[in-house]
Amino acid sequence: MSIVKMKRLRLIGLRPDREALLRLLQSIGCVELSEPAIDLSDPEWAALTKPEGSGLSRAKEQNQLLSAALGSLGKYAPAKGGLFAPKPTVSEEELFDDGAYADGLTAARTIADEEKNLAVCQAEQNKLRTQRASLEPWSSLDVPLDQEGTANVSVIFGSVPARVDFPSLEGAVGQATELAQLYPAGNDRELRYFLLICHADAERDCSEALRPFGFSRVNLRGWSGTAEDNIRAIDNKLAALGREEQACRDRIAALAEKRDVLQRCVDRSTQEIHREESKARLVDTEDAFYLDGWFPADQLSQVEEVLNGFACAYETADPTEEEYPEVPIKLKNNPLTAPFRVITEMYSMPAYDGVDPNPLMAPFFILFFGFMMNDIGYGILMVIGTLFFLKMARPKGTMRDMMSMFFMCGISSIFWGCLTGSFFGDFLSKLFDLTGIDHDFVWFWPPLFTPINDTITVMIGSIALGVIQVFTGMAISTVEKFRHGEALDAVTGEIAWWFILLGAAGAICGSAVEGLPPVLGTIGLAALVLGLVLLLAGNIIRSKGLGGIVGFGGDIYNGISGYFSDILSYLRLMALMMAGSIIASVFNTLGSVFGLVPFIIVSIIGNALNLVLNLLGCYVHTLRLQCLEFFGRFYKDGGHAFRPLNVETQYVNISKEEI
Repeated sequence: MSIVKMKRLRLIGLRPDREALLRLLQSIGCVELSEPAIDLSDPEWAALTKPEGSGLSRAKEQNQLLSAALGSLGKYAPAKGGLFAPKPTVSEEELFDDGAYADGLTAARTIADEEKNLAVCQAEQNKLRTQRASLEPWSSLDVPLDQEGTANVSVIFGSVPARVDFPSLEGAVGQATELAQLYPAGNDRELRYFLLICHADAERDCSEALRPFGFSRVNLRGWSGTAEDNIRAIDNKLAALGREEQACRDRIAALAEKRDVLQRCVDRSTQEIHREESKARLVDTEDAFYLDGWFPADQLSQVEEVLNGFACAYETADPTEEEYPEVPIKLKNNPLTAPFRVITEMYSMPAYDGVDPNPLMAPFFILFFGFMMNDIGYGILMVIGTLFFLKMARPKGTMRDMMSMFFMCGISSIFWGCLTGSFFGDFLSKLFDLTGIDHDFVWFWPPLFTPINDTITVMIGSIALGVIQVFTGMAISTVEKFRHGEALDAVTGEIAWWFILLGAAGAICGSAVEGLPPVLGTIGLAALVLGLVLLLAGNIIRSKGLGGIVGFGGDIYNGISGYFSDILSYLRLMALMMAGSIIASVFNTLGSVFGLVPFIIVSIIGNALNLVLNLLGCYVHTLRLQCLEFFGRFYKDGGHAFRPLNVETQYVNISKEEI
């Protein structure tokens, strides 16, 4: 339950050994490569260069090709495994097998070619459908589309807006000339189509007569034969393209047996990308390369075993105090506190010379979350749901941490639910009323308190929990200051405020609360005065003069207002506890009005919604209390998470073994 001690690694090796060395470092997964502090623009380092990046580009292209192939299989041959299907386990030797990788790339290229054929087929189909739609209005006319008329007769294909009725067109043409005839064709949403046959000398008169109706000529150049003949030919082409499209889909689906190989190849290419990205942090000469990195001190023997297999010169050293900001942070936690590293990484990693907050935060996070949720039913659902997901999906990393964290929070919710007697709110009480079962209390034993009826008790409990966490943060800060040689700041800071706060509370309670011994007020007053003296002394010492008296008043005001507001922030524990209980009670009461069956239906739906809202609300507000009110007391951030070069897979699990 601490920050892992790290060692710095500096290495000079032979360039032909570079790939093999990086591969083995990736296999053991405990070395993070960093950029060396070398200015390559400096003439003194002119012989050094960065590794060329063609390998990274190639790995990314192959990863995209393989991922796209998997996506195509997902469309045309969906996997039969469910959401919680466990990942297959393979050895690193199987993952990095060159033959399987070449096979996967071949399958991916085949799928990519079929996808291109599909795209061509679909584009051609869209083109033909557009052509068919343009011919459809003329399908009722038995006239060749390439008919251009004769020297004396004009044949014109035309259109007008769809709102124009055909008799009006005939009337206008009839008034203009007797040497013309209109033949109606089809229409669509926008246009009405027709064929105009007229004497060549009357063409101009017909055009003038039709112009007020929005007449325009339709260009059908490039077509021969009737519209019906062309539509029939297009339908035949569409049918052939449809068969070719289905054949492409079938050929892709036939490669579904390569899914496992493709998945392993995607994971393999991902490792290539990680290794190439790490290689970009090295510097080279024509014959050698230089590596700079960090690894956990307790894995020194493992790192040395790998390095001793190569002709290289290396050194390992503990980081100096000046190097602390560069040191990557790895937290060593037990199974109870390890899941909470997801919160620490979300907030900010601690500094190398700071303190690991996870063991300190975990009990409060679990306690506060359960306090706000406080329901046996919700807690049971959380426990069952997280256990089921962990068992079936076997997640790793962040998802596993989140599920483990919610599992512990579910147990805490059950504990607080037993104290408040809440089981899906007052579900049992309403159920007993509807079924006529006699009962004297909500649960099977008298609750210690209920959020709705014992508001003051809940409020006092919330503030008490806040005081405990704030004082815990102050205690941690005090220990850290003594550890770093800042005893003066500890005594005139946190310790002084302990005397002030506890002394003020004792003085007030000793004089205002009946039944308490008067000596309590005297002791409290003495502690208060001592705290003020320590605070004043600290200001004077730090300012090296009486100028500290001026800042003393500001410190008193800021301290009192700060502690007061921070402790009041914990009233959100009461607010969330009461909100969840009231919402559950409202849904249960609403359903009970209409009888037993509607009660059960409404209660299930309402409590499901309430559970989702509570999960989000409790998580967010518990997180806020840790990150602001608690961490702000002692947390020294500024570190960055340890990200070693290792094997991280998406589709398979790796069984560690020597390769």
